[in-house]
Amino acid sequence: MAILTLALAIGANTAVFSVVDAVMLRPLPYTHPEQLIEAQSFSAHDSRGRAISYPDFFDWRAQSQTLDHLVSYHDAQYTLIGTAEPLHVDAEITSWDLLPALGIRPQLGRGFARDEEKRGANVILISHALWQSQFGGDPGVVGRSVNLSGDRFIVIGVMPASFRFPVDKPETSIWTTLSVDDDPKDPHPQVASRGSHFLNAFGRLKPGVTVQQASQELNAIAVNLAKQYPDTNTKHNAARAVSELSALLGDTRPALLIVLGAVALVLLIACSNIANLLLARMRERQRELAMRSALGAGRVRIVRQLLVESVLLGILGGLAGCGLAYLCTPALLSLIGDSVPRAADAAVDLRVLTFAVTIAFLAGIAFGIVPALTASRTDLLSTLKEVSRTEAGGRDRLRSSLIVGQVALGLVLTAGAGLLITSFLNLRHTRLGFNPEHLLTLTFDTPDTKYKDKREQFYREYFERVRALPGVQQVGGIDLLPMTDDIATISFENLEHPVPKGQEPSAFLTPVTPQYFRTMQIPLLQGRDFNERDNMSSPLVMIVNRAFVDTYFPGQNVLGKKLAPGATTNPDGSRPIREIVGVVGNNRLRPTETEERPMMFLAADQLPNWCCLFTVVRSSVDPVSLESSIRQIVASMDKDIPVVEVHTMDDLIFRQMAQPRFAMVLLGSFAGLALVLTVVGLYGVMTYAVARRTREIGVRMALGAQRVAVLSMILREAAWLLAIGVAIGVLVSLLSSSLLGSMLYGTGARNPLVLGLVCLTVAIAGLLAAYLPALRASSIEPMEALRME
Repeated sequence: MAILTLALAIGANTAVFSVVDAVMLRPLPYTHPEQLIEAQSFSAHDSRGRAISYPDFFDWRAQSQTLDHLVSYHDAQYTLIGTAEPLHVDAEITSWDLLPALGIRPQLGRGFARDEEKRGANVILISHALWQSQFGGDPGVVGRSVNLSGDRFIVIGVMPASFRFPVDKPETSIWTTLSVDDDPKDPHPQVASRGSHFLNAFGRLKPGVTVQQASQELNAIAVNLAKQYPDTNTKHNAARAVSELSALLGDTRPALLIVLGAVALVLLIACSNIANLLLARMRERQRELAMRSALGAGRVRIVRQLLVESVLLGILGGLAGCGLAYLCTPALLSLIGDSVPRAADAAVDLRVLTFAVTIAFLAGIAFGIVPALTASRTDLLSTLKEVSRTEAGGRDRLRSSLIVGQVALGLVLTAGAGLLITSFLNLRHTRLGFNPEHLLTLTFDTPDTKYKDKREQFYREYFERVRALPGVQQVGGIDLLPMTDDIATISFENLEHPVPKGQEPSAFLTPVTPQYFRTMQIPLLQGRDFNERDNMSSPLVMIVNRAFVDTYFPGQNVLGKKLAPGATTNPDGSRPIREIVGVVGNNRLRPTETEERPMMFLAADQLPNWCCLFTVVRSSVDPVSLESSIRQIVASMDKDIPVVEVHTMDDLIFRQMAQPRFAMVLLGSFAGLALVLTVVGLYGVMTYAVARRTREIGVRMALGAQRVAVLSMILREAAWLLAIGVAIGVLVSLLSSSLLGSMLYGTGARNPLVLGLVCLTVAIAGLLAAYLPALRASSIEPMEALRME
C-alpha cells in the first residue's frame, strides 16, 4: 500500500516536473541565452505589451547603447511552388542580424548580410526539415532560386536540425529579411509606416549590462519618440526589456506553478498517509525494538535502521512512479496541446529521473523520520513486561494531527479544483455571439503577383462553386477569424468629433465578404449587410458591432455616420472615409475574453491589399465531409494554391480553451487523488483506534452501553478531526485564493458556494470513511473483547 501510494504521488510529481523542466528550467537553445531580452512597447497608462513599428525599431536599434543586437521579427506565410505539389510554409520576416544575435550558424551556406535588408534582396534561410522533405537533403540547394507565392527567392543557407525560431513555433520553415516589407509598388510601405505597429523585437545584452539597464534605456528612447512623433506614438510612449524566457512564458507561468504546487501537496498527503501506516506498524514492533535495545542497540542505531527501511520504501515507490510518469507524460502533453510553449519537449529523461529519485529519497526521510524517532523512545522495561497486544487510552495525538493536516491540504486542493471547474463551465457556456455548430473553416493564399487585379473575381467564382456543393447552406469569408490568435486593432477618425492624432479611439478591424454574418449567424441589428455591389467603384462602407456603438456612440443612431479607419491610405496619405451602413451583434474573438470588444468590419472587395481570407462554411451535414470537395474546387481553379488550416469551429474553440482545460483537469485529478488518500488515511486511523480500544469498548458494552452510543462515540471523534481539518483548510483556501485569480472566468476567487460544497464533500467523504470502523466497533461482543485479555 505504501509503495502504491508513493508511486501515484511521485509519478504525478515526475510527470508535471518534466513539463516544468522543459518549459521553465531549461535554457533557451541559443548561445548565452541569459543575455537575450524581449523589447516591448506599451503605454504609460496601460502596461500590456504592444507591438512596435519599423521606424520605431530602426530608432531603437540606432540609439541603443546597451544592446549588441536588436532584432525585429513577425510571422508570414508563403506557398512554395515548383516542388511535387504546392506547399504552405510558415515563415519569419526578421532583420539581418537574427543569427548573430542568437549565436547560431547555418549548417550549410551563410546567414543574412547587413545590406540584405534593402529592397529587392529576396534571400531566405530554410529549415533542416524543409531541406530534407522538399529538396532531398541536396547540398546544392544553396544558391538555388525558389518560387514563394509567385516571387523568386535565393536560398543562402540551411539551418541545423535543432534550430527553432521563434521557440514556440517549431513549424517555421523559412526565414527572410525585412526587405520583403519594402514593396516598391506601395507608396506607403510597411518599413516606412510609423503608425503600423505589428513587430516583435528581441535583443542581446552587451557584457556587464543588466536587463534593468536595458529597460531604462529603451524606455527613455520610447519617451523621446512619443514627444517627437505624437501623431503615431502617443499610445506607445513607454518601453521595457524583459528576459526572453519570461516573455516566452507569459501568462502560462502561474498555471504551471499552481499545478506544480498542487502535485507537491499530493506528495505531502501521501507522505502523511505512509507516516501513519508506519506509526501503526511501530506499535506492532515495540517488543522487537525493545529487544534490540536490550541487546545493545543505541537510539541512533534504531533510528538509522528504521530510516533505511522507509527510504527503501521511498526508492521502490519512486521507481514505480518513474514508470507511471513515463506512461502518463504523453497523455499530459496531449492535454496541454499548444497552450504552453516548449511543453512538447517534455520527456522523462536523465534530469527528470534524477528529480524522481531525489524526491523519493526525501519522501522516505520525510515519512520515516517521525515514526523512527517515536519508536526509538521506547520504554524498555515496560515494553518487555507488556504481555498484551492491545492498549487502552485515547487518540494518538500525532496520528490525529497528521490526519488533520491531510484533511486541510485535501480541502485546499479540492477548493482550487472546484473554482477551476466552475470557471471552465462558465467558459463552456459563455455566449460567443455566433453559432459554432456545423461550421468548417479553411484558408488559402492568393498572392498579389498573380491575383492583385483579379482577386475579387476569383473569390466570387470560388464562393459560388462552394455554395453549390450538396449540404452547404451559407459561405462567407473573413480575414481575421474568431477563435484564432489573429487580432488587429486599428485607430479611426470621427469626422464629427476630431481629436489630435495619436489620441484617436481604436477598435478591432477585419475585412469580411457578403454573407459572412449570415454564415456565422451573427444577427444584423440595424441597417444592411454588405452585398456584391460594395466594391472599389462604389462608395466606401463599413459595419460595426453593438459594443462599438455602446463604447463610442452611446444612445445614438450610428447609421450614416462617417469614420476614417486607418486600414488603408489614399495616395496623399489621408485615410479613406467610410459610411456606417449596419450594426451587428457582438461576437467574441476568444472564449476567454471578459469584455465585449468594439469591432469594425470593412467590405473585403473595397480593400486592395488583402491577399487571403478564411472561408467559413455552414452545412447541414458533417462539415468535415466537405473538405475534399472544397480542395478539389480550389485545385481546379489554381493548382498552385494549397488549402490549409482546415478545422471545424468547434475544434478552434477546443484549442482556445486548452490552457484552462489542462489546469482544471490536472488540479481536479490531483484533488481527487488527495481526497482519496485522505479518506484512506482517516479510515486507517479510525480502524487502528478501534483495534486499540477493543477492551475499553467491551467494558463499556458490558456495563450497558448501547451499540448506537458506541457508534456515535467513534463517529464523534472522527467528526472532530474532520472539523479541525476543514476549519484549517478553509482558512488556508481563503488566504491563498488570490493565486488563482488570473485563471478564473465568471467567478470570484472566494466563491462561498464552491467552498461550501467542497467542505460538505470532504465532510461526507470523511464520515463515510469513519463509518465502517465505527460500525465494527459497535458490533464488538463484550465477552469476546474481555476474553482477548
